[in-house]
Amino acid sequence: MPKRKKRELHHLRQEPSRRRTYQLSHASPSEIYKPGFPMNILGDVRWFAIVGVVAAVAMVVTAVLTTGGVDQGNPDALPTATPTASATADASPTGSPTPAPKQFEKAEQVIDAEKYTYTATFKTSKGDFTVRLFADVAPKTVNSFVFLAKQGFFDNTTFHRVVSNFVIQGGDPTATGTGGPGYQTQDEPNELRNKKGTISMAKVSGQTQFGSQFFINLKDNPSLDFDNPSANKFYPFGEVISGMDVVEAIGRVQVGQGDRPIEPVTISTIEITETPK
Repeated sequence: MPKRKKRELHHLRQEPSRRRTYQLSHASPSEIYKPGFPMNILGDVRWFAIVGVVAAVAMVVTAVLTTGGVDQGNPDALPTATPTASATADASPTGSPTPAPKQFEKAEQVIDAEKYTYTATFKTSKGDFTVRLFADVAPKTVNSFVFLAKQGFFDNTTFHRVVSNFVIQGGDPTATGTGGPGYQTQDEPNELRNKKGTISMAKVSGQTQFGSQFFINLKDNPSLDFDNPSANKFYPFGEVISGMDVVEAIGRVQVGQGDRPIEPVTISTIEITETPK
């Protein structure tokens, strides 16, 4: 084709464009030049796709690790007792004041863990269940509980707090979460687990003393155990040996504000039985 004709075709853009390749000065024609890092990455769409997938997976894993598991930092999720509220000067009297619960300076010594074993039978509006008390492991805790039961302290009280699939809580004659016997008992640390059916004492968050409030575990609750990383540790002092179906029925009742049962579940009395070893 004449040179003039080729120039005309070129200016009219009718000549197919030629694809440029780059070669190293010392390379053979087959060794085509490829740009190095980071330009090779910027031109590779697959690399961006891989990075995006890895980042998404990392975000999901982080979310699971930071939000999964039992919420040990939420005090409302713990079987705690509320500090007793002080009376205010402007509180208005009621027409029929509620009788004040019995108060004691301390628990009298009423058990002999070396000679006897102890059980406590709860007579409730949902049925009866029996708890074996660990007097040999937690003698002071069991003594306080037995003392209060024999004094009728728990008579006609309620399970004032029920948290489904967690715990049922009672032992407060005021049914407010603030009531107690008038004295405190020191924790007796042990390595027993808060397994389903065990009973432990409730207490103010972070404290190592308790009054009269107790709770029964509706499931295994390792977040309450002696080796959990928080300051809130609860030590079992007994376990349900019969009537667990009653305990579970209590755990299924409808509740309202503050986990309080809409229809009260009452404890008419707690009967203590001592058996010679």
